[in-house]
Amino acid sequence: MNTLVDYGVFVLLHALLGVNYLLAQTASFACGTINSYLVNRTWTFGRRGRADKAELLKFLAVNGLMFGLSTAILVVCEEWLGWNALIGKAISIVIATGIGFILNRLWVFRESGASAEVTKVAKLVETNSEQS
Repeated sequence: MNTLVDYGVFVLLHALLGVNYLLAQTASFACGTINSYLVNRTWTFGRRGRADKAELLKFLAVNGLMFGLSTAILVVCEEWLGWNALIGKAISIVIATGIGFILNRLWVFRESGASAEVTKVAKLVETNSEQS
């Protein structure tokens, strides 16, 4: 879903409205990042409750790094290779999404030892109650 938001906003701004590809990249990545935090925190990584400042700062750090990486890839594709910006954007999304997911999984939304144990017990109880 994040990819669709990011790419969709980019296509709308750059291809349809003629906005410079770097400005379109900034806006589309920001929209994808907001969507990513809301969806990944609760759905993908199963976090509940209020987000803490450390988690949010880690998430922003990872996404800042991925913004830099994806923008660099987009510039290389557009400026150096002379490819269409939509192709460069697609390539940048694939690479940055893969790396970003790994960093989010291992660092941002990583479960602490106690939290991981509670999750295991909750899943065990849920499984047993479904079987009953």
